[in-house]
Amino acid sequence: MGKFIFTILVFMCITAFGQSKKTIDSINEIYVQGLNIPQDSIIALFQENVDSALKISYDLGSADAYSKLSLVYAYQGKYEESAKNVMKALPIYEKLDKIDKFAAHYAQTGYSMKYNDLDKAIYLMQKGKAVAEANNLEIVLKDIYNNYGVLKEINKELDSALHYYEKSLKIKRKINDTVGIPYNWSNMAGVYALQQNFAKAREYFNKSLKQRLVWSDSMGIAENYTQLGEVFIAEKKWIQAIPLVHQSLPISIKKQYRNLTQYNYKLLSDIYKKLNNADSALYYFEQYSAIKDSVHGIQVQEKIAALNVEFETEKKENEILRQRAQLAEKDLEVRRKNLWLFGSLGLAMVLALLGYLLFSQQKLKNRQLQKEVELKSALAKIETQNKLQEQRLRISRDLHDNIGAQLTFIISSIDNLKYGFKDISEKLGNKLSGISNFTSQTIYELRDTIWAMNKENITFEDLQARIANFIEHAKNASEKTEFSFQIDNDVNETHVFSSLEGMNIYRIIQESVNNSLKHASADEIEVIISKRENQYQVEITDTGKGFDTDTTELGNGFHNMKKRAGEIGATLQIKSSKKGTSILLKL
Repeated sequence: MGKFIFTILVFMCITAFGQSKKTIDSINEIYVQGLNIPQDSIIALFQENVDSALKISYDLGSADAYSKLSLVYAYQGKYEESAKNVMKALPIYEKLDKIDKFAAHYAQTGYSMKYNDLDKAIYLMQKGKAVAEANNLEIVLKDIYNNYGVLKEINKELDSALHYYEKSLKIKRKINDTVGIPYNWSNMAGVYALQQNFAKAREYFNKSLKQRLVWSDSMGIAENYTQLGEVFIAEKKWIQAIPLVHQSLPISIKKQYRNLTQYNYKLLSDIYKKLNNADSALYYFEQYSAIKDSVHGIQVQEKIAALNVEFETEKKENEILRQRAQLAEKDLEVRRKNLWLFGSLGLAMVLALLGYLLFSQQKLKNRQLQKEVELKSALAKIETQNKLQEQRLRISRDLHDNIGAQLTFIISSIDNLKYGFKDISEKLGNKLSGISNFTSQTIYELRDTIWAMNKENITFEDLQARIANFIEHAKNASEKTEFSFQIDNDVNETHVFSSLEGMNIYRIIQESVNNSLKHASADEIEVIISKRENQYQVEITDTGKGFDTDTTELGNGFHNMKKRAGEIGATLQIKSSKKGTSILLKL
């Protein structure tokens, strides 16, 4: 509560004293990780600080505010925005000759690229580390050593990672950095877990969690709960891991820490899969996929790399321009001393060169403005997509948690009626059983609808999991029928269907299998997905009694299948004989 009141006071200070350098600096010194307020409010706070610094031309204040914005966006998983703000801070620090800030942000730029280009990340991190070590900047080195240890850990150099974590920890203890120390303990615990020293890993994670609870460092607390769950997972103690991940999940969602939220969903899906709880595993896998699609797109990583290249290129071009100007001035001085007669010609050359430089700078500025416009447009599109995805997730959670729970309550109530009254008639009992079965089927169809709502696109992996889950339920419903689900080797498992395509393919398979179970009295039902002549083919066959396609009037089920095929530009063929029925979908 105290931190929330403090933040309100800070906003009031910005409004009342927006022109004060002291006020701007005090806001920039706020420790982001310990603020227990929504991330959007934190972003608004530092964006306002940027604007205040720019109004009074306070370069250091604006650079520090850009730095804080970069850190907040990184926690949200918005790496493009994070990199963009780092790129704004770096040239200002270099111009102001702030060696400590420059070294720290060079290293931070490398750290943000660790999953996209590890070699480049290590290079930039080493460059920042070298500058900090040469100038004995302990305050900067405490974070650089810790982050450099993370890169070593990613590169499987575990002993080296521990070495740098301990170097960072030594400095933090020296300066009594009680907020930063738990980060080192967590990182060290992670290395111990990779070395399968689970007891020591748990000891260090608990030390970190205890300290973070004192400081109410919600992001760090969420990370520690997840990490403790990972230790139990590594020991194959699935049940003990579940409550720890569930303690982390609401914190990461509330703090908009999307990377951790996505990872928590993946862990829960994997755990329930190990426990053979297919419904829960599928549900959490769908939540993981939805977050993954909205956060970790390949395009975002490519844009981060492009921003970094743009910064490096601009820096080199400016250096070349400065060198050219210096050479031109020296050449002019020599010409004036030795060849006064050619002075007018030399002056003309200098004027031409200056004109060229001005023209080049203006051209470069125009290109940068164009890139900024394109970037703003792309960011607006991404933000719109994120909001739409969040709305879909909210609706799907409401359907799953509210409507699904109510339908389950109806089934339970019907079963209680059937077994609670012994003198109930057979006809009424059958009627209640029919209502219970219909409600159960409604739940499955509701989950299918939630699955489709969560996605703009459906991967082959998602579709395969959904079909397999449906066939598993069909097996349980009909013990006399043998089921087979096959996917040919020539099928591209990375293919992505639109939401409409994926849902209609699944519904056609579902309707075909249900028809075989209800009307064909089939001993075997087989579903095969293959690829022939650049066409995907889905074939559903049974060994049932079949029917005469020329004389038999097709029911609503077959008409609905043909309509769904037409909606996605596919063709549907139905063949039937006394040996069975075959339905072939080509798309």
